[in-house]
Amino acid sequence: MMAEPASTQNGRYRVMTRVLGLDIGASTTRAQLVVDDSVVAEARAASASMTAAGPARADAAIAHLLAQLPELTASLDAVGVGAAGVITAPGTREFITARLAPLTTSGRVVVVDDASLVLPAAGLTDGIAVICGTGSMGTGCWHGRSAWAGGWGYLLGDEGSGYWIVRSAVRELLARADRGADAGPLGPCLLACAGAPDLTALRGEFYRQPQPSHWARHAPAVLDCPDPAAARIAEAAAQALAGLAAQVAERLGAAAGIPVVLAGGLMANQGLLAATVSAVAPAVVPTTGRPCAIASANAMP
Repeated sequence: MMAEPASTQNGRYRVMTRVLGLDIGASTTRAQLVVDDSVVAEARAASASMTAAGPARADAAIAHLLAQLPELTASLDAVGVGAAGVITAPGTREFITARLAPLTTSGRVVVVDDASLVLPAAGLTDGIAVICGTGSMGTGCWHGRSAWAGGWGYLLGDEGSGYWIVRSAVRELLARADRGADAGPLGPCLLACAGAPDLTALRGEFYRQPQPSHWARHAPAVLDCPDPAAARIAEAAAQALAGLAAQVAERLGAAAGIPVVLAGGLMANQGLLAATVSAVAPAVVPTTGRPCAIASANAMP
């Protein structure tokens, strides 16, 4: 069971027995209801991220998620939320708190950026985490200091992310069409993923369905496509992710050997993972002066 100080003056603790946890990513939102240290209910919905979905869709996603949890008949002691965009999207914390605080007896809702959950999940207090899923971001802690890089959302950043990878592939096809070149293996790959009959239809679909989660899901297919451009896109993505790690290391003033954790759905792709590991090591070494330890969160128990 969780416990928190009931008073900073007398040091007494109040045991929390009913806690709701939410993981709000750029593609999906997941929830677990914990009662007396046991998970009694789980739910999944579309993204409730302000940067990825916008206020209206995020509100609908939270409502859909909560509707799947009939066990929320009794008031909660607290709600804990890890959400994409807390750092970079103003108003995210207030938006989430306003919708979840009424579920609690105390109004206690703790909202942190989802990237900040990676290091604790890896059993680390100090280190750098690079997240690559629908979006991308780097974050880190070092002796009480914290720093982050990227995470600006698909319109302004998210280099190396799933959305970025697919958009790069679509751009490559359009560039080939402008040159009158053959679409190569990349053409059939993307058309099949999108269910589009031709490049014109694919381009139209990209504008009709701009949500990053709609396109990021096709990133593994692009990365595994036997097209020379796919390898170039993967390498560019790896370099962008390594750049996030280097920026965080520099801002932290981290010492030599700081651990780096690679996390997010796309790190399950072995090709991208290997390319990112190779890119991160030399990117961070000039800052710290010594090789760093790199681990994938997907390989951890």
